[in-house]
Order: sequence, then C-alpha cells, then structure tokens
Amino acid sequence: MSTFQNSTHFEQVFKDNWELMYQSAYSKIGDQSVVEDILQEIFIDIWQRRESLVITSGIKAYLLTAVKYQVMRYFDELAKTRSDSKNTLPESFYEEDVFGFEELYKEIEIAVEMLPPRARLVFRMSRLEGYSVDEIAEKMNISPQTVHNQLSKSLKIMRGELKHLAPAIAVYILA
Repeated sequence: MSTFQNSTHFEQVFKDNWELMYQSAYSKIGDQSVVEDILQEIFIDIWQRRESLVITSGIKAYLLTAVKYQVMRYFDELAKTRSDSKNTLPESFYEEDVFGFEELYKEIEIAVEMLPPRARLVFRMSRLEGYSVDEIAEKMNISPQTVHNQLSKSLKIMRGELKHLAPAIAVYILA
C-alpha cells in the first residue's frame, strides 16, 4: 500500500512540510539555491517511488531525515571537490545536544507512550502523520475543539518530557 493515495495528497504533503524542510536544510547550508535543489531532489524521489513507498515513522520525521541525509551528501560531495576538505561539515552539525535520528525517534516514542490513549492518537495523527485538525476530528468523530484540547494537553506533557532535547527539535515536534 502506498503512502500517497494521489497527486492531491502528495501536493498537500509538500505544502505542509516544505517550509520546515527548507529551514532545516538552510540552517546547515545557508545557500538558497542549493537548498531548493535538495528539496526538489527529495520530492522527485518520493514521487518516483510513490507506488511502493510506505512511510511508517510519520511523514514529518521521514522528510526531515531525508533532508538530513541530503545535507550530509551535499557536504560529502563538496569535500570531494575541495583540496582542503578536512571537516567540511560545520561544527554545529555534530554538536552533542543534537540527537541522531534513531535516538530522537526513540525519545519521542517513549514520551508519546506516556500520553493518555486519546491524546496519544491525536498527537500521532497531527504531529507525526501530518493530519489537519479537521481531518483528525472527522476520522475520530469528535469536534475540532476536542482535537485542539487534546493537542494542547499532549503538547504540554511532551514539552515536559522532551525539554532536554535541542530547542530546534522541540520546536519541530512541539510547535
């Protein structure tokens, strides 16, 4: 089963996530045209593999991981073209407070499991799967206000549980 049912869904995923992806890549690279090329490559690859691609970790997590690896690939390619290629990746890329993706995902999963069942489901659908408040309300047969209340409750708990993570990561998940 494909993650992307149709081109409209794909376009919505793009619209919902491109800015976050752009900011993530731009903070490391600082070159608008390179970042735009990276995002284009990511979305072209996803579109080409749409029939077989199944994303189980949540679309935002998947896309940000794709950005991370494309940025690393960019710096690797840059290093190959320079004679002074020592430490081409910026120091901030390896700062101690930045978790590896797997560690980050585990931390988030542990915190999500601490949420009450309904709040957990709402949080997963909103922050990890990219559903809008109205979509969640419709799927769960609850009011949009109830979704907002559950998200607010979830985010308060998650902020407390994940306050030790880098601020940028907390903003990504808990914004």
